[in-house]
Amino acid sequence: MLWVVLALLAIAVLGLRLQLSFDLSVFFPQKTNLTHDILLEQLKNGPGSRLVVIGLSGSDRNQLEAFSDRMKQDLITHPAFVNVLNGDYTIETAIVPEPVNSYYLLLGNIDYSKASFQQALQLRFRDLAFGGGTALLGLIAKDPFLQTLEVLRRLVPVNMTGEMWFAKDGSAVLMAETKAPAVDIAAQAQAILAVQQAFSNISGSSELKLEMTGVGAFGVELQSTIRAEAKKRTILATGALLLVLLVVYRKPRFILLAALPIGMGFIVGLAVVALVFGNVHGITLAFGFTLMGIAIDYPLHLFSHSRNRTGREAIHGIWPTLRIGAASTAIAYLALALSGSKGLAQLGIFTASGVIIAALVTRTWLPLLVGKQQSAMTNSTSKLNQASLNYLPAFLTLTVALFATHYLVKGEIWEDRLSSLSPVPEQRLLADNLLRSAAGTPDMRYQLVLHAESLEDLLRESEESNQLLNKAADGGLLESWQSISLILPSQFQQQARQGAIPDDDLLRTRLNEALADTQFQPTAFEPFARNAYTSKNLPPLLPGQFDGTPLASWLDSHLIHLGNQWVSLITINQPKPEELAAYLKMWESKLELVDLHQSSLDLVRDYRNGAIKTILFASFAIIALLMFEQKRPGRIIWIALTVTAALSITIAIVTSLHAGLTIIHLVALLLVMGLGLDYALFLSRTESKSGQEATRHAVLACAATTTLTFSILAASSIPVLKFLGLTVAVGSAASYLLAFAGSWILSRK
Repeated sequence: MLWVVLALLAIAVLGLRLQLSFDLSVFFPQKTNLTHDILLEQLKNGPGSRLVVIGLSGSDRNQLEAFSDRMKQDLITHPAFVNVLNGDYTIETAIVPEPVNSYYLLLGNIDYSKASFQQALQLRFRDLAFGGGTALLGLIAKDPFLQTLEVLRRLVPVNMTGEMWFAKDGSAVLMAETKAPAVDIAAQAQAILAVQQAFSNISGSSELKLEMTGVGAFGVELQSTIRAEAKKRTILATGALLLVLLVVYRKPRFILLAALPIGMGFIVGLAVVALVFGNVHGITLAFGFTLMGIAIDYPLHLFSHSRNRTGREAIHGIWPTLRIGAASTAIAYLALALSGSKGLAQLGIFTASGVIIAALVTRTWLPLLVGKQQSAMTNSTSKLNQASLNYLPAFLTLTVALFATHYLVKGEIWEDRLSSLSPVPEQRLLADNLLRSAAGTPDMRYQLVLHAESLEDLLRESEESNQLLNKAADGGLLESWQSISLILPSQFQQQARQGAIPDDDLLRTRLNEALADTQFQPTAFEPFARNAYTSKNLPPLLPGQFDGTPLASWLDSHLIHLGNQWVSLITINQPKPEELAAYLKMWESKLELVDLHQSSLDLVRDYRNGAIKTILFASFAIIALLMFEQKRPGRIIWIALTVTAALSITIAIVTSLHAGLTIIHLVALLLVMGLGLDYALFLSRTESKSGQEATRHAVLACAATTTLTFSILAASSIPVLKFLGLTVAVGSAASYLLAFAGSWILSRK
């Protein structure tokens, strides 16, 4: 009844608290430095992450241009998007966005003298003589210095030259920026639906191919993929498990009994995660239930040992060993909670809680439901002497495996690319890179970083840095740069520019004097005079005034608020990194040159090293537990050698198939360690001959079910599940063969 009450409580918690999440950022590390924080912030909330990259193919270039323009017109008015670009950009079609439209006179230093007015009016008359239409005429009337165009010119992407974007494979490319961040999967799903609807509205769209990539698109895609994969793999794995149980035990009711500990572990573990974290990630759900598959071993041990005994007698005999195995596995997974990743912490707590509950259910509830079985096995009471264990098989295998691992991977066993943490298939990432390259955006690997505790201090430092960067550009250290100063001057600078605007009467006098020698109408620049008067009294321009405008994404990519720090990112084109870094150091500038590619490698490396440290700590804790429980150093050494050899063989095989190891492989190796401990603990027990036969029967059933079910998982289309499946399948087989070989040699003595 206590278990029933606990199950009902867990179900109630899940009903009240469980919320699924598909935010991939929870698997990023939490403890980072400022550079890593900047990188992760851009990945999670940066404008690049909000882009839905659209590819149209299946027709000739002229038709694709027309289709691209049609989709752009449909999407640009949709409330899900703040901007839609396809490369087509001209002065006639350009719209001056807010707040540039209102604050343009405060975004640059302007000379309001009579001579300056005369020069500007002559240039504008020449511009109109070459055409330009009513759009240009209206712009000149409001801004004779064309300050707005100067600001926009410095902001537009590199290849916004009027030609539509086409990828190397001939696809027409559009980039639609969503209002919602990439982590808002529901909003991203609505944006994806809007793109699909706009595509279906195109006449002849049935002959075209639509492709969508980007962080948000991948998140929506991943959500449906996880559900489909979970359903498919669960059905296949369950079928394989049922088949093995029927073949090994020939009792259908054992299938239901075996599901009881895992089912209880699942709902209680999930309830614990829901209480601790609130949101439960979809990958945690699928991944964690899979990792908890080790708990199927517990009822199988009970079934095999209850052949000639009651369930209570059987559990009494195997509980000390089963208890150590379950505790060791729980320690290993609890180490993930200290890995510095919220996603891995969810996995660790979910799996550790589930394993503990499954072991306790097997200990206290399941024996009451398992009756005595009839078996032809002998019940010899002669004991096998295992006081002196044979280390040779494990030691030799360990040596060969370590040697093979070294040469298979040529000293490089880790994959440090940030994309290695992505559950998105590699071919989809390649498709995204292909489409994005059509926009010709600059290489964002190198950026300059400024940070300060207040926004005003940061903006002033940014303005001071512009002079230094001008000299660097003149010296050939970089081609160009874009800083926040382009559209957000400091309040000090804004006030200075407001003070430079003449009073209304004086400005009109100078303007009229300049107009006297031109063919412009006397009132042609009345809009400019009114704007100058308004600009002189405008309140300070602040970051919040960019919200909801097309420039919001540009601002977000150059200005970040992290904790108590304001950070400015200055994008640079074609830099000479080493020379530029030396130049900034020579001038003792506060500017810091950041290599985001190297930062991403360092981030993953630090992430992995932190996980390894916690796992090593867990390994020492497990050894201490074994020493406390067993008090037999010889047996502990044999178990440790066997498990280490199995891990080495697994690493050798997996690295030959997957190249470098990722964090996901590391998590899978934790499960392999748990399996190896379970097999080695049971096969090294001192017991009667009949007991040893029951143990071998149980361990074989455990190894068969684990290897088969994880082999099915290895065929998944989701990289993280594929890596997990292959690693555990190989590790389970290696752990069983090594442990069995050692125990078999021992039994021959």
